[in-house]
Amino acid sequence: MFLETNELSKEFHRNSSRGQRVFTAVSDVSLAIEQGAFATVTGKSGSGKTTLLTLLSGLAAPTSGTVRFKGQDMHALPDKELSALRNRDIGFVPQGSGLLGNLTVYDNVRAPQIFAGRGGSGSERAEFLLEVMGVYDLADEYPSSLSGGEMRRVSIARALFNDPVLLIADEPMGDLDPENTLAVMELLKGINRQGTTVIVVTHEAEVASFGSRRFSMTNGMLSEIMQ
Repeated sequence: MFLETNELSKEFHRNSSRGQRVFTAVSDVSLAIEQGAFATVTGKSGSGKTTLLTLLSGLAAPTSGTVRFKGQDMHALPDKELSALRNRDIGFVPQGSGLLGNLTVYDNVRAPQIFAGRGGSGSERAEFLLEVMGVYDLADEYPSSLSGGEMRRVSIARALFNDPVLLIADEPMGDLDPENTLAVMELLKGINRQGTTVIVVTHEAEVASFGSRRFSMTNGMLSEIMQ
């Protein structure tokens, strides 16, 4: 299986006036995502969606359970190997833009090349993605001058820079108007049709309807919505 979890859980310790308590953000999640799927996850704020994505992308380690990506137990890998896997195979679009304010749009898109220390400028790839995302004319702008929809497009372009086989997006339509929401979803569907597996977290039912696999999350527990 392309991406698979087994009894995946993530706990956090919270301090209060009554002492420390354990908060379970993700609880015993087992799922299997086939290559080429377009999966959507819905749920209320605080239901564990973002935490689940950080586990699936290797950005956070689980308290218990496993995440297997292309047959590998991701969190059993040494840090250096896990970082290389994420950089090579997984694109991540965080909530908000996640763009670096001191870099231009062009340099934000090619940031994966810069920070990985690989040779070459990555200019052709960056220019191609900016063109595909419809923001080529903004290459020299800084994030502070962009609209919400433009920042989302640039964030997706950056996540696609290394041509990942898995794209994970956390509320990529947050704060967008209906027209921009539809445009971003069509972009993601186009990426999926080209073979990239896509997982999108959203709180919008209309956005979730784009998924070939649809899931719902409540109190850290995941269930599939049968269509």
